[in-house]
Amino acid sequence: MKKTILMLAATLALSLPAQGFAQFGGFNPLGAAKEKLGIGGSGSSAAADPDGFLQNATLSTKNVMISAALLAQAVTDRTQMVSRKAQIDALQNAQSIGELNAHTAEFKKDMAVLNERKDLSADVSAAYQASDKKQKDLISVAVGNLLIGLARDVKLAGQARGMVGSASANPETISRVGSLKTAGSLLGLQVNGLGGVLKSAPALMTAAKVRGPDAAETSEPRKVTL
Repeated sequence: MKKTILMLAATLALSLPAQGFAQFGGFNPLGAAKEKLGIGGSGSSAAADPDGFLQNATLSTKNVMISAALLAQAVTDRTQMVSRKAQIDALQNAQSIGELNAHTAEFKKDMAVLNERKDLSADVSAAYQASDKKQKDLISVAVGNLLIGLARDVKLAGQARGMVGSASANPETISRVGSLKTAGSLLGLQVNGLGGVLKSAPALMTAAKVRGPDAAETSEPRKVTL
């Protein structure tokens, strides 16, 4: 069902701030609707588990970076999607948020490609229609995975500030503060930098023949194979 992503996209379209992610989690894109959607807040259970938070942030960031790379290549030159293999392999093999942070420059370039498109959904549709079966599958995976990743990022971004504060106050977890700040920064970069993608989610799903999951924030992304 497309319901979850449609609601998320509509909410972000109304509430996405003009300024960037503030202090690792101050950004709250869902506002009053977050509880209704079930993907907001920074509950005590999340604040008590910095390692779990970092694991989730790493997996979601990895997914978004890979998806953005594939989609940027698809709308630039779909015939060269395999040229991203080394980049995607490096992202898939990353084991920490710090390792993913080293790929930020590449990620920003891919986001710029997507954001510079006057009509991203139309470009995705054109690329999809002209593609062979393998390319079509990669485009569909990229769109579906990207929307899942951004939905998770919204939830994680809402928890980031509380995670930093909680870890800073606990001698047993204070060593995680640096990684938590890095995670918060990357999550903010993703949500703010790709907000336009979420706004066009319905059209993108149609363009890439993607059916949205019932619960985007908890669904698993599909595996990428080049």
